[in-house]
Amino acid sequence: MARFTLRQLEHFRAIARTGSISAAAAQEMVSRSAMASALGELEKALDAELVIRRKSQGIVLTEAGQEVLELASALLHRAEELEGAVHPEHLRGTLSVGCFSSLAPTFLPVMMDTFARAHPDVQFRAHAEPEDLLLKRLRAGEIDVAVSYNLHMDPTFHSAELYRTRMHVILAADDSLAHGPTVSAPALLPKRLILLDTPPSPQYVTAYFQGQGLTPHIGDTFSSFELIRSMVARGMGYSLFIQEPVGGLSYEGLPVVSRPLDPAPRAERVSIVWVAGRRPSAKVRAFVLAAKTAAPKFKPIDLY
Repeated sequence: MARFTLRQLEHFRAIARTGSISAAAAQEMVSRSAMASALGELEKALDAELVIRRKSQGIVLTEAGQEVLELASALLHRAEELEGAVHPEHLRGTLSVGCFSSLAPTFLPVMMDTFARAHPDVQFRAHAEPEDLLLKRLRAGEIDVAVSYNLHMDPTFHSAELYRTRMHVILAADDSLAHGPTVSAPALLPKRLILLDTPPSPQYVTAYFQGQGLTPHIGDTFSSFELIRSMVARGMGYSLFIQEPVGGLSYEGLPVVSRPLDPAPRAERVSIVWVAGRRPSAKVRAFVLAAKTAAPKFKPIDLY
């Protein structure tokens, strides 16, 4: 007979996902002492140190903690399945969704609102991060699903497609290239490329030029999507993006012009993914269905 409880596993998962006992206590709406006690009791039951406690700096999972987190997440999913089989119309618990940084502003607010209206007893936890960190957290069981580009090609994940889109160029309104219907790749070479350096964006941009035997003149690199748009609007260079916000203004209110590229880049697929071999919980299945239904609300305009 197991000497631990599902509640202890839930608290441990919350600690692992938030990175601290205090944050997990706030999330689960229990006292810090209750959260710390649950962790201590679980470690005692398993006879293993699951986390390294760092004063004022949260926790770090041990190797044993990483393994327990993965198994605990799977077990909790199965427990939620059991509850969902009895009451399929009433979902509860926590759903943790990770989203690629540049997709997050258009995707997450829509889905947080949509899902909360349909399932008010589910706590929606959103994370906007670079793709490499998202995948690390997904495999570790720290998030339930991730949303990003082209993850369907990874055989370690199952996926549900949301939409397809293509990379385009953004320019200042007074740029001479902004006046044509398309922009040829060679015409961009004399100009400064301001590169979004959040993986996998740099690989997509450089691969596009390399595929035509071209080398762009890379100026600045930044991880901020909106900073780059503001710089482009001021005529400080151009950039290549996949995501297209509604409205053609920078933070400063200056116009930003989007144009299709010639030749057209390959289509990129935006998908929700979860780890292969883990049966998706009722909450994950409900989220996937809701996201596919809501896709027209966050899908960017097709410029091609």
